[in-house]
Amino acid sequence: MANTLKKQRIDLRLSPEDKSLIENAASISNLTISQFMLASASARAAEVIEQHQRIVLNEASWKRVTEAISNSPEPNEKLKQAARSLQNME
Repeated sequence: MANTLKKQRIDLRLSPEDKSLIENAASISNLTISQFMLASASARAAEVIEQHQRIVLNEASWKRVTEAISNSPEPNEKLKQAARSLQNME
């Protein structure tokens, strides 16, 4: 990815305090401001996406899910019709 031509930009407005904080952190990290901001924003974006895609259940909820999977009811006519409709769409 280091060889990827970077054409996209994101502009943002920030307070002098925030700018100073970011500049200081970038300097300490031995990165340019752009490198620091990209690395920080990309890492946080990955965290947010991962948290959004993961489902965390407490023990009681997990037991309900596994019970429903293990003892699922027979499909009713409405569910069978929905499955047929889905197959016809494919």
